Amino acid sequence: MRLSLICFTGAGAKLGARLLKELKRDGHECRGYVLEKFLNPFHEANGLEPLKSSLQEWTGNQFETRDGLIFIGAAGIAVRAIAPWVKDKRTDPAVVVIDDSGRFSISLLSGHLGGANGLAEETAKLTGGIPVITTATDIHGRFAVDNFAKEQGLWISDMKTAKAVSADVLAGEPVGFFSDFPAAGSMPEGFTQKESCKRNVWITVKRYPENHDFLKLFLPEGGEVLRLVPRIVILGIGCKRGTEKERIEAAVEEALSRWNIEPESAAAVATIDIKKEEAGLLSYVREHGLSFQTYPAERLLQAEGEFSPSSFVKEITGVDNVCERAAVSLAEDLGGGRLMMRKQAGGGVTVAAAVRDWKVKL
Repeated sequence: MRLSLICFTGAGAKLGARLLKELKRDGHECRGYVLEKFLNPFHEANGLEPLKSSLQEWTGNQFETRDGLIFIGAAGIAVRAIAPWVKDKRTDPAVVVIDDSGRFSISLLSGHLGGANGLAEETAKLTGGIPVITTATDIHGRFAVDNFAKEQGLWISDMKTAKAVSADVLAGEPVGFFSDFPAAGSMPEGFTQKESCKRNVWITVKRYPENHDFLKLFLPEGGEVLRLVPRIVILGIGCKRGTEKERIEAAVEEALSRWNIEPESAAAVATIDIKKEEAGLLSYVREHGLSFQTYPAERLLQAEGEFSPSSFVKEITGVDNVCERAAVSLAEDLGGGRLMMRKQAGGGVTVAAAVRDWKVKL
């Protein structure tokens, strides 16, 4: 994790210098700060930096750039410092508070999604202290949807419903559990696939359940569905030279909507190597945070499966189909997969999608 820690007392600075060294040793990218009046040569020699701005300004900057913040000192100071910057548990960094004697390590903010619970446990081991976790599902040893999603790398469709699911689990209300992918392990306590439930968890890359989906058989009228979406879809894209990012974006959105594929499931874009410097395509990839892979025509021809041929495309590129073959080629390189959306064409852009072979780990 990208961490920053800050100390408010002399004793805290001594603890901070030790913790900074050990967190770096454990693989974290960590920076440490201390109020200027407590900074001394020992602290500087051990990597601590002086706080040169107000605490509130410093905290705001850390919220934008770091994965986790560690406050060494009073919890009240930490609460007041983070209060103006707290927005959403999906984006807020982990915040942990440690007393300057190292006796307690408190998970204060973003316990599951941000990783504060784990960070509190880790720092407690380093200081010889006690981790303080107040998340209800952790206290009672019950399944937590947000923690599960973080561990599996799943996108959560609705945080309000996710909270309601966790509340049902704690209250002993059954929750439906459905997956479009194979599951390894035992069904979490409190979940079922054998009865209609008011709330249901569905692991899928779809936007909504279709009539043939198993979930439909058990979904009562008015039943809520929380989608947990793995990022395992690969977009194969072909385009004319000079195609703008906006046209590529519109073509992808239209194709995914038509085929009922959740955009958040996309992890990568694949295409032919002659498009590796296509400005509009590169801009689309960067803006959406997708990885990018290109292949020579010879490799695309080796892709396994039946593809939609085009003599025009073959004349231009040397291969009869770019988008379908590219998507499947990357899926093959990542361990296997299948074509789930055939070529969709429009506006000088072709789009296809493959889904990787993947299992849910329960």
